[in-house]
Amino acid sequence: MISNEEIRLIQRFAEAIFPGAVEARADVFIVRDMQSNPFMIEMYRKGFAEWEKGAQEQYRLSLRQLDREQLHQLLVRYENTPFFKFLRNHTLEGIFSDPIYGGNYQAYGWRLVGFAGAAFHPPETLDHPEPPTVYYSLGGIPYEET
Repeated sequence: MISNEEIRLIQRFAEAIFPGAVEARADVFIVRDMQSNPFMIEMYRKGFAEWEKGAQEQYRLSLRQLDREQLHQLLVRYENTPFFKFLRNHTLEGIFSDPIYGGNYQAYGWRLVGFAGAAFHPPETLDHPEPPTVYYSLGGIPYEET
């Protein structure tokens, strides 16, 4: 079980790593992924415990009490650790993955890079030499066929 405090920490650090991560609901993606893999829950708990210890040592504050600059400095301190790299990658997955997995809300990440969405070929057309392609409609992102 993932606590509300852990979810808030995920939100806070994901947003610090990539501004807009919460709007893209990267935290929802991460929590859903964690719920499917208890190993990840333990990994996050150990990582946050290490960072909590670092925040106490460096600032005499808990993680949730750090201001933006202190939070940034703490991330710089831990940026070469396996946990930071994992959280950064998990955040990016939540921002840019297919929205069916809980993140990339309203194609937030796809819109950032101008990606029109995944192509879908209806199964009944796969035997035809020129199958029709259907694209996600992302309201305003033009798709140019090459």
